[in-house]
Amino acid sequence: MATLEKLARLSEPSIQGAQLVREIVSSAEESLSQSERDYAAIYEIHPKLGFLISDNQAQSKLCISLIDGLSQHLIDLESSVTQRRQQAGELRREMAMVIELLKSREVVEREFRSPPNITGKHTLYDHIDQDAVDELSRRTGEGLEEFEAIAESDGARCKLALEEAGGVDLHNSEDISVTWSAVGAIKELVEESKRAAAEIAQDSRSMDHHCDQLRDTIRDLEADESDTGDQLLSLDDYNVLLHDTNEIPAIVEDLREVLADIQRRAEEINVRYLQYSAFYQENLRKFAAIARISAAVDKYVEATRESQVRYTELLADIDSGLEDTWSLVSWYRNFHSAYDSLIAEVHRRRHAQKVLYAAVEDMRSRLDGMYLEEMRLRTGFVEKSGPFLPSDLCPFIQDPPASFVVEEAEGEGARVDRFASVQSHETRYSKQASTMGVDSRL
Repeated sequence: MATLEKLARLSEPSIQGAQLVREIVSSAEESLSQSERDYAAIYEIHPKLGFLISDNQAQSKLCISLIDGLSQHLIDLESSVTQRRQQAGELRREMAMVIELLKSREVVEREFRSPPNITGKHTLYDHIDQDAVDELSRRTGEGLEEFEAIAESDGARCKLALEEAGGVDLHNSEDISVTWSAVGAIKELVEESKRAAAEIAQDSRSMDHHCDQLRDTIRDLEADESDTGDQLLSLDDYNVLLHDTNEIPAIVEDLREVLADIQRRAEEINVRYLQYSAFYQENLRKFAAIARISAAVDKYVEATRESQVRYTELLADIDSGLEDTWSLVSWYRNFHSAYDSLIAEVHRRRHAQKVLYAAVEDMRSRLDGMYLEEMRLRTGFVEKSGPFLPSDLCPFIQDPPASFVVEEAEGEGARVDRFASVQSHETRYSKQASTMGVDSRL
């Protein structure tokens, strides 16, 4: 029958596909079993490592940092003294230069005052506190001496500690995470493989079911000897079987890729297991080295505990003293420069005062002239028309004109010498009533 022949052609590739899938299932189960064994071993090793796995790596880094810190500390001890000795020497030279500069600058302007008890030549040096400078230099020098002694003593102890801690390689040979999160990541790989193996097994069962359907249908058709046998399998059912059979190569290829992923994860887990085992042995060896390094560092820290506190205090005091000295040197230089500006400003003000007071004198002269002219005009009017005017008609017609006096306001005129017989650069005009005591409304 035609239908039976068609089904027979579907049977062979289906059986071969089912056999391939069963082989894939077997390989997947074998890889999964290896992954589970490796994970179980990792899980068993991990809690045994305890401190070694969770903290030993961090302790190694800490010891490396301690050794690096000791090495840098030794460099700092040696360089700190050298740097500050150099700074102090440079400061002494700079201070001596600026002091000589101030001593050589004589104050000659008559407006400038000298400090008390200055009988000789007046210089800018007379305006600084030399005792304070000497005291600051003395304190800084004494601090440097004590600072140098501590640095020398602690430096010797530091070298001894480095010798005791040296010669040990604490760097990890491989980059491996030894935390529970890493174990969890390995477990997730196993779970992924389990899910993938389960999918393969499910596809294998589906493939077997497809083969069973083909076998049962072929058996039923072979058992039916009537002419209507072809009608036992509808066209739709045949198309489903045909479609499923045609999908077998693609399914097998997909399952091979899934198997490759399972095997890849199995290899990765196995590598991690080998790493864990090797890392455990490595950290056992490092544990003793870490303990020796820690003991050497603890010994140094304990021996220099008090001296390093004093070292830090002296360092701050010395730096503060050097900074204050630099500030003084800078201030004295600016003082010398500001004195030049002060002289220029004094000369500028002298000129400004002369110009201002010339204007004031001109205004006085003009006001006096205007007053005399107004007095002449009023006198003429009174003499000509006054006799004919009743006195109560306009009583103030007899008043003299208002006079104005230019007065000196409070300013630098009261504090500095007068120049060219001029009073002050600040004036004000005040209206002054006439000596007759009447108002000046004309």
